[in-house]
Amino acid sequence: MDNSRNMDNNSHNMVNSPSMGGPQGGYPSQPAAGAPAPQQAAYGAHQPQVAPVGNPGAYKQLIQAAINEKGLQAFYPPGSPAIDQIANRAGQQVATLAAQWRISTEIASDIVKLALYDVILYIDDSGSMAFEENGERIDDLKVILSRVAFATSLFDDDGIQVRFMNSTDQGNGIRSEQQVNEMVARTKFSGLTPMGRELQNKILGPLVLGPARSGQLQKPILVITITDGQPTGESSSDVAKIIKNASTELERSRYGKGALAFQFAQVGNDLKAREFLGKLDEEPTIGDIIDCTSNYEVEADEMKNANPPVDLTPELWLIKLLLGAIDSSYDSKDEKSSGQRPPQGAPGGYGGYQAGYGAPAPAQGGYGAPQGQYGQPQAGYGQQQAGYGQRPPQQGGYPQQGGYPQQGGYPQQQQQGGYPQQQGGYGAPPQPRY
Repeated sequence: MDNSRNMDNNSHNMVNSPSMGGPQGGYPSQPAAGAPAPQQAAYGAHQPQVAPVGNPGAYKQLIQAAINEKGLQAFYPPGSPAIDQIANRAGQQVATLAAQWRISTEIASDIVKLALYDVILYIDDSGSMAFEENGERIDDLKVILSRVAFATSLFDDDGIQVRFMNSTDQGNGIRSEQQVNEMVARTKFSGLTPMGRELQNKILGPLVLGPARSGQLQKPILVITITDGQPTGESSSDVAKIIKNASTELERSRYGKGALAFQFAQVGNDLKAREFLGKLDEEPTIGDIIDCTSNYEVEADEMKNANPPVDLTPELWLIKLLLGAIDSSYDSKDEKSSGQRPPQGAPGGYGGYQAGYGAPAPAQGGYGAPQGQYGQPQAGYGQQQAGYGQRPPQQGGYPQQGGYPQQGGYPQQQQQGGYPQQQGGYGAPPQPRY
């Protein structure tokens, strides 16, 4: 049974969700001009004694750790001035993102890792996006794209690139939500879903492998695919084969396997799409360079049924979408490869006590807040109560653009947070989805 369809009356259309209570029913109302900054409660039991958000040294450590984890030394060798450049301006960018999305600076700090990558959005413009679910998939796509464009453009100086599965329209050097929205507005959603073929023809060939072969690949590439279905007009195995071939070629080059990463995010409730993405996420030959994220409504519903229940916020869902392929702490498949499942609520799982949101506080304040904040055993990460910097949790909706920078906090180096890691298929803790 497609349980996600039971949520249609509650939260499927994020844009028009009346429960958000904001203008046009879409988002929470904006703070008045000149209003004081929202208070950001610490993760730990006490306010952590940490450097201000603009500390370049802390960001430099975070960036260097990401380079080491993904093997990006070919792009960022020791002493690379690019590392200092990213770190020196990260503070303001993090403050902007934290204020706009009303998340803590600790979580927002992880997004700095996007600055290491060139981001390409690969958009499903097939006919099913328009005629299924009364066109709500396109509405959700627009909201997701605008938020992704906002976050990535903060850290990607070159701007992001946009390619479609069917349309020949291209977006290059996109730096604003408005530019992305204009592209979607002029897109005709029709045709099949040639996901693998056009991934090769429009992205991997001309934008990744071609430059790599000529020694001109300037930065590693993060491809974010947003789709509502499984491939059509081609074998369902083509996507994995194409990704594997590209990864193998890069691994043999001077750039290394880490030069390419993939995120697949679903809109809509199609069960076959969920099954396809779940299998793709678990594909052993490419699992370390891809991540798949089910749609927000499905993951939020499953988190409510987790043990303990978790209130998944749209902001954290979006951060997982952005970082799942480039930060293992937000990825879901590293534990799956071990073939073992931790007990419910155990370390590494949703609501776990040693990793991710909702863990006890380490020294100097950290994860695991007192009652009314993060870390309650019966709330887990994402339970926005008493000082997360925003109103009580709402049902549905994506993060609004608005707010003011808050003070305090910088990236924690020993524990960098991360989306609680999943077991048994993407978006499906604690039981297997399929």
